[in-house]
Amino acid sequence: MLTSLLKWAVGLWLAAALIVAAAGLLSRPQPADLAIVYGNKVHADGSPSTRLSARLDEARRCYEKGLCREIMVSGGIDKHGTDEALAMKRDLVHQGIPEQRIVMDNQGRDTWDTARNASAYMKAHDLHSAIVVSQYFHVPRAIIALKRFGVSQVSGAYPVFFEARDVYSALREVPGALWYCVRRDF
Repeated sequence: MLTSLLKWAVGLWLAAALIVAAAGLLSRPQPADLAIVYGNKVHADGSPSTRLSARLDEARRCYEKGLCREIMVSGGIDKHGTDEALAMKRDLVHQGIPEQRIVMDNQGRDTWDTARNASAYMKAHDLHSAIVVSQYFHVPRAIIALKRFGVSQVSGAYPVFFEARDVYSALREVPGALWYCVRRDF
């Protein structure tokens, strides 16, 4: 009995992870007021990791295609004092994005904080739509978070960047997405 219950639970979890990954992979950016790039690892020298660089490249493409008017870069400050948002902004400016079109959120320590901060910025600037820019498996949870904070028009964009650890990450997104559906600390 316990073994069959465990098999059922594992099967359900795997199916949910496939649904989350598929939802992210099927996301397509729609024209929006703001693209929100979620942070990731920044090296000690201030350069973005390969994964983060891929996200920034995707945000640049969205901007260049006219899909957004501004880009918000969101990330925290790590224990060594490295500011993810600042590193992201520098990278985008280096890629030719006008500095005045980049909004920094260095209090985006996680997806929920980024959604809270982006929503507040959007309300303060009368913006109504957003594009989430992250890895494909993270896009659905980031969309859920923004919608929970009142941003009703949200689409997703992801870079063509895949790693073996994406399997683990997709599995991890299942409880994260479920938690964000019921979370109440606004």
